[in-house]
Amino acid sequence: MPTPSPTLSPSPSATATIPPTAAPTATPGDFDYTVEEGDTLGAIAGRFGISVDTLASTNGLTLDSLLSVGQVLRIVGSTVSQPASAIPTLDPSIEIDNPAGSGWLIPVEGACLPTDDNQMPNALRDYRNGVHEGVDFFTGFACVDVEMGTPAYASRAGRVVRADHIYKPLTQSELDELLAKVEAQGFTDTATLDRFRGRQVWIDHGDGFVTRYSHLEGVSEDLLAGANVERGDLVGFIGDSGTPEAVTNPGFENHLHFELRIGSSFLGAGEPPEVVRALYTDAFFGE
Repeated sequence: MPTPSPTLSPSPSATATIPPTAAPTATPGDFDYTVEEGDTLGAIAGRFGISVDTLASTNGLTLDSLLSVGQVLRIVGSTVSQPASAIPTLDPSIEIDNPAGSGWLIPVEGACLPTDDNQMPNALRDYRNGVHEGVDFFTGFACVDVEMGTPAYASRAGRVVRADHIYKPLTQSELDELLAKVEAQGFTDTATLDRFRGRQVWIDHGDGFVTRYSHLEGVSEDLLAGANVERGDLVGFIGDSGTPEAVTNPGFENHLHFELRIGSSFLGAGEPPEVVRALYTDAFFGE
């Protein structure tokens, strides 16, 4: 487990909403953006580090407004000074064959890929005799603060197949039993790993692709299994559920664990760190 600085914040209810933000005055982060196919208000806001409310109000829209390809939106107060700077440069020396393709949204507004490979897929997780299967978004490592209650957004359109509105937190006795079990067997079995992921939302995107949003504190009230979601829709609120620290040091491990699943595995399984980073850079920022 990584050891980020603790972020102690009050726990939100599962029905919390994104607070409205007043439109800021002009800054170097003001520019025009042309809507592309698949864009939503939530996706655009997340890409440029602004709230959905600010984006909508700046452009005279509502949260239910439909966008059209070629429509020009004014971006105000972006944490990304220009659209091009939101796209990291892929290392040309690393050749990848990315089965996931591009166009996936980073599920935390304004976030970047974590700077620490320990928060990327394939990193060892000694405490449970296993490996990491997703990307962790932590305060101090992912370009934005990720506190208890920070919204998490759908990475792509799809159908909800799991939404843990009801969740039983880990207890000290259960944690001790699970840790003893993985120590004795030398690996993390599927059921134990599921408990360590905590409260979750799973979205099926078709063609064998599923995204998982784990360690959530709450799930969006209207999000139900079987419902269709669009890229950028709110799925839940970040917490620390399922982590050992949720029992031993609540509030210390607040982060989103995000998995991009392909069949029974995950994007980048078994690949070296530089290839894994290139795969996820291409998935989130590739053309």
